[in-house]
Amino acid sequence: MASVCANIKFEPIRTIGNDEGKNSQVFVARDLQLNTELFIKGISKKKLEKEGVDIEDYFLEARLLYEGKHSHIAEIQYASEDEENIYLAMPVYKNGSLSAMMDNRFLTVREIIKYSLDFLSGLAYIHSKRMIHLDIKPTNVLIDNTGKAILTDFGLSRFLDENGFAEQRFNYRWIVDPELIQSTSRSIESDIYQVGLLLYRMCNGNNILKQQAVHLGLRTAEDFKNSIITSKYPIRKSYLPHIPIKLQRIIEKCLNVDLSMRYSNVIDIMNDLSNIEECLDWIYTPTNKEVYTKMDRNFRISISIENKNNKYYIVCIKENLVGNTKRKMNNYCKTVTDKKDICKELKNIIKEIN
Repeated sequence: MASVCANIKFEPIRTIGNDEGKNSQVFVARDLQLNTELFIKGISKKKLEKEGVDIEDYFLEARLLYEGKHSHIAEIQYASEDEENIYLAMPVYKNGSLSAMMDNRFLTVREIIKYSLDFLSGLAYIHSKRMIHLDIKPTNVLIDNTGKAILTDFGLSRFLDENGFAEQRFNYRWIVDPELIQSTSRSIESDIYQVGLLLYRMCNGNNILKQQAVHLGLRTAEDFKNSIITSKYPIRKSYLPHIPIKLQRIIEKCLNVDLSMRYSNVIDIMNDLSNIEECLDWIYTPTNKEVYTKMDRNFRISISIENKNNKYYIVCIKENLVGNTKRKMNNYCKTVTDKKDICKELKNIIKEIN
């Protein structure tokens, strides 16, 4: 049968913010033939050509998504193209991306573990098919209509060869793994490094990597390369005080520059995440008082920091949600004169209350 050229018509409705995309734009559109809304990812052919990417090879993403059907992998509806762009169509996930959620608020430890186990389940399936993702970041994790985390955007993905490697030299600045700096050969461990970076952002805030780059004075590509391969970036020991030590150790193992010390598979990460039981329901709110809150069915405990006359007052309040009463937990109210001691005091208080 001769090949058939068919027209697919859709009408863009609104764009979805994505300042981490290098060659693509994601928007909600109405498919005029199906009369339904879809997520459409448009990839610029000019940008791909400029970077030496074979346009035909970019349809590999559509094939990978289509072949990789899994409850935690975004479903590809169809792929198409016009003179300017390649288009990939996916179902609309009204809850948006993990990135959008993290832009609005910090996550609880329970949420970090839940969403991580979700998207890691999809990643483990992809790895079982001898594929690697190579673009794991908050914008590429969607939250579906039932609250599950869904892994998407396989534009940089590749199949592994018989030795467990794939050639891929592209990556977004904030998720470059040490291997890419020294070689174009990537592996499952490259994905695991990016998992560590995503977990780090889930713990410390969506913009933490950009903030640390400014703090460390990283301006040039060479600055970034040196700081990554020497383990100076991201700052390994910098975490909000309610993040459990077990979770910190998982992230540090994912981010180990020494491949022999890094996780070698996703299942081990999932097993270790499942064993975390501390501080699950604490959440950080970056107000002018920097509030840490723990919620349960009947009570809310809030720890706030007030700065007065160069002194820092840690105030702990317990609120009875049933009787609508509040009381100060005097045992945990502290006065700190050195700002550097605040994190240590908060860690101790949260550990005791938990």
